Amino acid sequence: MTLILIRKLLRDCRPALIAVCLILFLFSALWVKITQRVTADITPFFNTVARVANLPPKLFEDVLFKGPGKVSQAVLGGADLRFEKPMDFLAVGLLHPVVIILTGVWAIGRAGGAVAGELDRGTMELLLSQPIPRNRLILAHLVVDAIVIPTICLSFYAGTQFGLWVVGPFQIDYTTVRQALGREAPPALVASLGIPTEPETLAIDGSPQLPALSNLAALAFAISGITIALSAWGRSRWKVIGLAVLVILIMFIANVLGQLWDGVSFLRPFSVYYYYQPQKIMLRNEWSTGPVPVVGMLLVVGAVGYGIALRVFTKRDLPAPL
Repeated sequence: MTLILIRKLLRDCRPALIAVCLILFLFSALWVKITQRVTADITPFFNTVARVANLPPKLFEDVLFKGPGKVSQAVLGGADLRFEKPMDFLAVGLLHPVVIILTGVWAIGRAGGAVAGELDRGTMELLLSQPIPRNRLILAHLVVDAIVIPTICLSFYAGTQFGLWVVGPFQIDYTTVRQALGREAPPALVASLGIPTEPETLAIDGSPQLPALSNLAALAFAISGITIALSAWGRSRWKVIGLAVLVILIMFIANVLGQLWDGVSFLRPFSVYYYYQPQKIMLRNEWSTGPVPVVGMLLVVGAVGYGIALRVFTKRDLPAPL
């Protein structure tokens, strides 16, 4: 009977799952093209201009992320990322608001209807009239999460691999740079800069993204666990979703503010987003922040949420459908 319930839950979420996977696939493929454009075309031009003017190479980056731009820099992984490196810029895709928001919306939307949604629709009474213990319902949602969350992450990885295959090698062609400088500077000065005459191929490899996606999967599981714990208490799906969105949004803001303002940095460890650092896993194989493993902590949060949901749902009195 549990298997039948799992198949029902998978069938219910199939349309939304296909839509989310397709969006993430297309976004990750597009991000590969954006990465090529920035690292192979735009950044080399700015670096050459900075060298002509005898300016620091990171001047343009410092100006870009000055003032309000620091918020964007905090969201995109801090100041340790070098945007002229293809692997660094590719890692930013996992921190993009599209990925974070879509993953959060999916986890909250699905887990929000786990208990409260069934009560809201009046189908819980019919469901529990079958020979299914209450704990099997929570278990079924846990199994569904174990299936759909990796599927979502693999769709992002597949999009990256597809994008790398379509785009091809990342090559810097300095011809355009030399032509642009030749119109504004004397030929002798352009020649003295030592601008390469042959295209330069940049190293790019999408395979390190796969282990980093385990951090995204753990984040989705943590958000799902928090939401299903709230769902086990409630009886209105939309009230549960609204409360879950508020909780997750507060966590996100606390993490961003903690990076910008030292006075509130102590709040960051209480946010699930503090433990979402896929760029460190992808670029440096760092799996912890301080002594705390990032993936392990998020899995613990999700497991605790499911444990609370199991305890509450098996003990509470269920209201009659309206």
